Amino acid sequence: MTTRKIKCKEGADVEPCPKCGNRTEFTIHSAYCAEDCCEVWAVCKCGHETPDGERFEDVWGGCDDNNCVVAMSCWNAAMREPEQGKAEDAFNAEQAKNGGMPYGTYGGY
Repeated sequence: MTTRKIKCKEGADVEPCPKCGNRTEFTIHSAYCAEDCCEVWAVCKCGHETPDGERFEDVWGGCDDNNCVVAMSCWNAAMREPEQGKAEDAFNAEQAKNGGMPYGTYGGY
């Protein structure tokens, strides 16, 4: 597993940690999780992690600049208000019922 400590600028668009309220200090982790697949995720300075289902999967893994940006994007998505996630789930379900591809699936927009 590789890690990289990052510090986000004050005022950056980062959702606060639900445990401690931190918005700036994180450690990005990258670990092998399956054949030809690594998970990349953010961990708050208090130890709170991006949940398993919200982590970024990448063939090569690593903690380069681009993977750090994506890991923080996954953090933001996971830490948003539950009501917002429910609205997105309802939208995806409606799209699937109508034959459209749900947002976030391969080829979907």
